[in-house]
Amino acid sequence: MHYYLSIDLGTMGIKTCLIDEEGSLIACQSYEYAIQSKKQGEAVQDANEWWKGLQKGLLEIKGQFAKEFELIAAISICGQMHTHVYLDDHNEVLCDAITWLDQRGDIIIQEWKDNGIYERLFELTANFPTTTYTAPNVIRIRRENPDMYKKVKKILLAKDYIKFKLTGQMMTEPSDASGTLLYDVENLKWSDEAFQLLSIEKALFPEVAPSTHTMGRVTKQASTETGLKEGIPVVNGGSDHSVAEIGSGLFESGSVSVIVGTAGVVASCSDQPKKDHKRRIICWAYPLEGKWDLLGITQTAASSLTWFRNTFDSGSDGEIFKDYSKIASEVEAGSQGLIFLPYLLGERTPYWDSKARGVYFGLSMNHKKAHMVRAIMEGVVFSLKNCMDVFEELGIGLTSIKTLGGGSKSPVWRQIEASVFNKPIHTIEAEEPSAIGNFILASLGTGNIKSVEEAKKFIKVTQREQPIKEEQKLYLGQYEKFLKLYDRIKDMY
Repeated sequence: MHYYLSIDLGTMGIKTCLIDEEGSLIACQSYEYAIQSKKQGEAVQDANEWWKGLQKGLLEIKGQFAKEFELIAAISICGQMHTHVYLDDHNEVLCDAITWLDQRGDIIIQEWKDNGIYERLFELTANFPTTTYTAPNVIRIRRENPDMYKKVKKILLAKDYIKFKLTGQMMTEPSDASGTLLYDVENLKWSDEAFQLLSIEKALFPEVAPSTHTMGRVTKQASTETGLKEGIPVVNGGSDHSVAEIGSGLFESGSVSVIVGTAGVVASCSDQPKKDHKRRIICWAYPLEGKWDLLGITQTAASSLTWFRNTFDSGSDGEIFKDYSKIASEVEAGSQGLIFLPYLLGERTPYWDSKARGVYFGLSMNHKKAHMVRAIMEGVVFSLKNCMDVFEELGIGLTSIKTLGGGSKSPVWRQIEASVFNKPIHTIEAEEPSAIGNFILASLGTGNIKSVEEAKKFIKVTQREQPIKEEQKLYLGQYEKFLKLYDRIKDMY
């Protein structure tokens, strides 16, 4: 029996999982770290904390499963996109890592809008610039800290820095490179013109190779520091969300995953890149060769229900969400006309309106707490359908929908999805889809499985919800009102 190691370098913590060759999860260990913010808009992290978290997780897994730990056949890693590390000519970290949450690049974005660079970068990279991307912060660092910038010899994305620590090699892959605003997503290569346009040296960034490529092997030094056997192959991996999509079964064009987590994400696998000239959805490269990743994002999905808990049931633990699911199921579809706009922190797809805010519309004396809870669930799904409408407008046929994330644990939320989308909803068994996605990439890279078709056997569906015809008709009318509400009040935001 061989085993595989999955490393998921998230925004708030690193998760390390051991998986057997059948795709079964053996062990998982997590280590949290902080985002530091001492200045307006700043959001940075100490990259050393990532490495310490990995060391801690590996030590604990090895202590519990020593025999299995010695039989690790390969490692794959996924990580937070856009976040990057600056290294000097001795490969030492020059400053805290700039995370994707950092907003200080906003002044750069505004300048690009004024001088035409904004539009040109969209044409070159298929992505419209925001503060999230890597390139604006590189420009900002060069401007604000020129002495440090002169010392920079390499810029590595977060997960690629951990790969470097493990192997001594520097390399990235298409899905993560897509988040730099320097990568030609349509042609799957660094954009020479984008580097020239921004006066950034291309040599600062590592080469790009496929996600399943073995980019290096665990070095003697890394073995000493982590307990891993020297020589274990490390595959290139991918961005965290895209690897989770692989773990949820997104292998074919038209397959869709709906993640109802802190944010909501509608993701679709495509055989072709889709550049949305109306700037609504995101198109990035996918870790599976010949595929692209299309994304629509709802800013506050399950976090809308968390807001409700914190506001009206302060002090309650996570078990209250089961109560919310129960009382929502006792309310008829449509919440007696109550509609919720889940724009508590603005909205992304399709509006990209940071000023938008949440709304309860149609509240009456007849409405109770249960109606307010169900209206939140319905409003979040309406927002996700708004994303799906863009996909279909762009000619992307949606053939199957898989749901995951915290919201997928609620039977009533799943049924709302099925009736609003008017399509069957499949719930994935995997508690850690990123770990399964990493396992699939590592297995493809080392030959444990030979094809994506063979990988399908590791994706297990536990629940299926069908649309309810009466609900579907009612929700269609509610959804039309939902869209009109934003359109009529957006100027008042």
